[in-house]
This record gives sequence, C-alpha cells and structure tokens, in this order.
Amino acid sequence: MPDQYLTSTDDFEAVLAEAPSVLTVTDGELIIRFVSPAIERVLGYDMESLVGTNWLDLVHPEDAERVRATLAGEREDDGTEYRFRNADGDWVWLETIVSADTETDRDCRVFTSRDVSDRPRFEARFHQFVTHTSDVLTVFDEQGSVEYISPSVERVLGYEQDAMQDSDLFEYVHPDDLSTALTEFGRMIDDPGYVAVIEHRYRHADGDWIWAESRGQQVASGPLEDHVVVTTRDISERKQREQELKRQNQRLERFSDAISHDLRNPLDVLDGSLELARETGEDAHFERAERSIDRMYTLIDDLLALAKQGVDPAETEIVDLNTLSQRAWSMVDTQDATLETHADDSIKADEGAMLELLENLFRNAIEHGGDDVTVTVGTESWGFYVTDDGAGFPDGTADLFEPGYSTADDGTGFGLCIVEQIVDAHNWEVIATDSESGGARFEFICQNS
Repeated sequence: MPDQYLTSTDDFEAVLAEAPSVLTVTDGELIIRFVSPAIERVLGYDMESLVGTNWLDLVHPEDAERVRATLAGEREDDGTEYRFRNADGDWVWLETIVSADTETDRDCRVFTSRDVSDRPRFEARFHQFVTHTSDVLTVFDEQGSVEYISPSVERVLGYEQDAMQDSDLFEYVHPDDLSTALTEFGRMIDDPGYVAVIEHRYRHADGDWIWAESRGQQVASGPLEDHVVVTTRDISERKQREQELKRQNQRLERFSDAISHDLRNPLDVLDGSLELARETGEDAHFERAERSIDRMYTLIDDLLALAKQGVDPAETEIVDLNTLSQRAWSMVDTQDATLETHADDSIKADEGAMLELLENLFRNAIEHGGDDVTVTVGTESWGFYVTDDGAGFPDGTADLFEPGYSTADDGTGFGLCIVEQIVDAHNWEVIATDSESGGARFEFICQNS
C-alpha cells in the first residue's frame, strides 16, 4: 500500500490532531460520544475529559438555543457561529458545520467546529466600513423596531446614532411616501426572498426633505435570521438631475412643436407673398413678406430662449429686485408705460434668468395692457409679484402658460411659457390672477427656495 495512505489508528489520530477543525460525535441529546484530538490544540481540553458531557454546557447561554436547534437539525441551515468556553474559561467564537451524513435516525450527531475568534478583525473593518460609507445600514426586527443603525446616519441624515437607535424611522418618511414604505416593509416580512427597492423622501435633521433610496431584504439564516436589513442612501442629486433632464426634454418637445407649427405659418405667408410678388410686382406683397420675415426672427429669438433657458442652483444669489426691475425695464420698448417698484426684500435667484423673467412679463403687460399701462413690482412674505392695470385676462388663465398661446396680434405666445420654465427651474410656484385694478397679477411663491 502506498505511503500516502493511512496504515494505522495512530496515523488517523495524528491527522485528526493536526486538522484545523474539531470533529465531534454526540447522541440525540448532544452528549459527547467522541471528540477528536484537535480539541486540545484548538480549545485546550483533553479529549477524554469531554466524553459524557453535554456540548451545550460549554456554549454561551445566549447562543445555546440557536446552537441546539442547528445541531438537532431543526433549522434549515447546516452551520452557525456562537460563543464557546475554552479550557481557560474564556469565551471564543466557534463556527460549527453539521455533517450532511449525520444519522439522525440513530440519534447520532456529527459536526466539525473551528475557532473563528480572529474574525473580530473583520468586524473592526466592517465597523469602519459602516461608519464611513455613504449608505446608512439599518437592522429591523419583525415588528419594524430598530435594533441597529450605522454611525453613518449622522453624516448622511444629520441625526446622532444613539438618538435614532430606539426611534420609529417611519416617522421620518414623507407622508405621501409612507404608505408605500410600510407596504414594502410588510412584504419583506411576509416574503423572505423579496428584495424591496424604495425611493422616498426623508426628513433630514435640518428639517429639509431629501430623496433617499432604500434597499432591503429579510435575512433567512444566521445571527440575523428573521431580521430585515436595509441600506439607505441620499439620492437627492440624482433626483435633481432627473428633474432637470425632464425639464430639458419638455423644452425640447416644446421647441420641436413650435418649429413644426408656429414657424410654418409665417413661412407659408412668406412663400405665398413672394409668389404673388413675382406675378404682380406689387409692393404690398413684398411688405407682407417682410412682416413674415420679421415675425420669424421674433419667433426664433423666443424659441432659442425657450430651448436654452435653465437655472444652475449653484449660481443662485441674493438679487435686489428693485434694481433688477429697472434693468429689465430699460431693455423693453416701454412706449408710454410706467414702472413702479415696491420691493422691500431681496430675492434669491439666478440673476440672468430673473432678468429674462421680468423682461417677458413687462413685454406681456405692454402687449396686452396698452402703451400707457402701469406695471408694479413688489414683494410679500411669500415671494414677489408683478401686476399691471391693463386688460387682465378676458379669456381666463387656463392656457396662459401654454407655448404658442397669445391673445395679442403680434405676440409669439412664448413669453409666459419662458416665465413658467424659469419658475420651475427655481422650484417656485406662479399664480396668475386679476389685479385690484382689473389688470393682470402674477404672484411668485418662492419662500421655500
């Protein structure tokens, strides 16, 4: 027989003594019938001294029931980690794997155990990871109570770890998102294999709502069995990019619609006028063609403004509304119109976009209110307003901000559409209503900007 084969009981025991794991055989009550010689090297016990004792007597009381269920085959998993008392009386961490060939019908339990006490080094690295990662790690029990939340919660959401440890995290979810969050959590409890991915708003410690993405799943086995583990990250920047992309797509759609519709009419007029001019040579047809060309230039200018208009939140600043109103007024053909300013407070805005907004409102007031209209700009606690004493809204305000909508003969219908885009980009709200004099009044709600 070749030398590499075991030739005696001594050879077999030598292999067992040097093995990294301890082989143990117990009866159905977990009374030790055999333990391999490696027990002395791994845990300090003499192998004979443990025969006849109960393996659970050396298991930490807090881990004993879990270990008993695993070794008895009552749990689906075939392994577990737990604390075990060595011969010096110290608690060490063991990892025990139950043999797949265990003869349960013969009241025999066979398993191997190895010392994994060095794993705290991994746990230290894990602690460092959960402290510095951009994600918040939360462990919930089956009732939704927090058993653990990582230190990164302070950096990501602004709350101290200890304060969040015993809190109801669902209280911090936006009311409009709460129902979905609770439904998804319930589904994770009912279906251990289900992975929930939820986008929701979460109240930051500074009182603001931030967008967060939470991913979670119930743990099927191990120390966290039946618990739900959730990772949460701040996705506010991503949501902001998505909203900006949506606005850009809307602008592009409006731009393409306007090109296909609003430019076609003056082009048709120009084409017809030139054809008549060639046939008759009358100046009236050339003049009509020139007016069509002028209108196309005006449309193109407004369309370019519509396509390019945007606001970089990082470039918003405090602007003096009185001074900015005077600048915008000077850029508009005001005829005999009058500007009055009663802006007691400054506004935080993108200065270039704000100038564009005021210019369009002033042109709109003069186009619809007459050459001698009086326009007033002022501030309130909720934001600012622009009002006039012109004709108001005889056709209502339903279509007011739609691209191409205008009641003026020479209007392009894009001025107020541009105003609405600037408002959206600032996350403001605009309300069109009648002024006290019966003219038009635009209110800009921006106290949350």
